[in-house]
Amino acid sequence: MLKIQQIDERQYFNILKINNINIPIWSDKEAVNCYKEKELLKVYDGNEIICVLLVPLNNNGVRRKYRFFPYISPIFLKTIPILKKKEILKFIFQYLFNKYEYCFIPLHPDFKVISSISSLGGFVEMRHTHVINKKLELSKCTSKLRNHINSANNKVIVEIGNSYSNYDFSKAIKGNELEIKERSNLAKNLLDNKKAITITAKYEDTIIAGLVVTYDNEWAYLLHSYQDKTIRGVIPLLIYKAINYCFDNLNIKYFDFEGSVIDEIDNFFSTFNVEVVTYPYLIEAKDDTKFFELIKRSINIEGRINR
Repeated sequence: MLKIQQIDERQYFNILKINNINIPIWSDKEAVNCYKEKELLKVYDGNEIICVLLVPLNNNGVRRKYRFFPYISPIFLKTIPILKKKEILKFIFQYLFNKYEYCFIPLHPDFKVISSISSLGGFVEMRHTHVINKKLELSKCTSKLRNHINSANNKVIVEIGNSYSNYDFSKAIKGNELEIKERSNLAKNLLDNKKAITITAKYEDTIIAGLVVTYDNEWAYLLHSYQDKTIRGVIPLLIYKAINYCFDNLNIKYFDFEGSVIDEIDNFFSTFNVEVVTYPYLIEAKDDTKFFELIKRSINIEGRINR
């Protein structure tokens, strides 16, 4: 018999430690701390704990207050047969749908059992990201991208590390003052705890562009980026350097560009010899007005549609 129970942070991390789970960065300590409103859940099958989940909350809904991390998903403690997994996931989402007014969250690309949501009446929007599973070979990129990268490489100095003293988060993060503060604090915490790196470009002794990449034992995610001065190819150069550094030094399996629904950015990411990988975005609400409000919000993301 399946049971679900709310737990505290100590229990949550103890369960993951005992089961020797590689914790995804979007469910690790920094994620738990940045979501001020949240539930931490464990799911039992009989007396066996089989799954845990970090649930971000906002305005009585399952939703990230800000775009802190790219995904939210249950963490299974062992391999589960597909039918049993569907049963467990339905149990989790039924709990969330009953308890909260709405759900509006992105699930990880590894989340495949969509029927566990749709069979409960939840709506799943298909989005996609861009993933590469090995070092980026310039010879296999388009000539235009190679030329941009080589041009920038001749003009700037690239530095990779954990320092953020010269990183301009106000340019990398869109939002109001509080959002910029909270998301930049998260990035700083990740960098301080050696769970992220900065990749910056220096031109004439001034930092003109930078990325923040966060990572766990398997995945690296492009979290933030900005460019202060237009030098051809500087962002492609930094992404190229970031990808190869992560595969050479962090032993990751996947580099996720943290794909965008903004058409122009999507086209740019697609030039990097990537695999386009879909992921589900859960949209559900008890009230039809709220449901269609969330649908409209997703459709009308600035830059998503070329009108």
